[in-house]
Amino acid sequence: MVSQADQTLLLYYLEERLAFNEKDVAKMFVMMGVLGILVQGVLIKPFIACLGERFVIVFAFLLGSVHNVLYGIASKKWVVFVAISLASFVGMSFPTISAIKANNVLENEQGRIQGALFSIQALAGGTGPMVLRFVYRCTKDSTFPGPGTMWLVAAVLYFVATCFALLLPSEKANSKEARRDGYEELGNDYDSNQESL
Repeated sequence: MVSQADQTLLLYYLEERLAFNEKDVAKMFVMMGVLGILVQGVLIKPFIACLGERFVIVFAFLLGSVHNVLYGIASKKWVVFVAISLASFVGMSFPTISAIKANNVLENEQGRIQGALFSIQALAGGTGPMVLRFVYRCTKDSTFPGPGTMWLVAAVLYFVATCFALLLPSEKANSKEARRDGYEELGNDYDSNQESL
C-alpha cells in the first residue's frame, strides 16, 4: 500500500514542496531505474542467500520506514536523493513475498496464490495513494506536523509491516530451511521404508 503511494505521490510532493524541476525529476527517474535494476537484478539473490527471505523482507521494510521518514523531513534536495537510493531496496519485498508464498503451496495452487498476491497489490495500489493523499490534505497547511506527515504515516505503516515480517515462522519463510526440513522428512520416510523391508 505504502510503496504504491510513494510511487504515485512523490513527484507531485517534490515539485510542490522542494521545487523539483525537470532536471531533478530526470535525475530522480534515472536513479530509480538504475538502482532498481541493480537491486532486483543483481543484489536480491545474494541478499536472500545471506539473510534468508524473512530477513530480506524485514530489511526492505525497515529501509521503507527510513526512506519515508527522510521524505517527510526533507528540506533539501540531496536528502530526497539519499531517500530514493534507500527506496530502491524496498523493491526486493514483493518478489520475496511471492517466493515465500510459492514455496508454501502445492504446484496446482501456484496460479491462485500469485493471483491473490497481485489482486492485493492492485487493491493497495488504489487505496494507498488515497489514504496518504487524505493525510496530506489534512496536514499540508499546518506547522506541526506539517506537509511531510503523509510520509511519516507511511513510515509507521512500513514499521508495522516490519513487525509482522519478524513474526513469520522461519521454517516457512526461508526456502533453505524449508528445503532442509523437506530433505529430513524425505530421509526419515526413506529410513522407515527401509526398516519395514
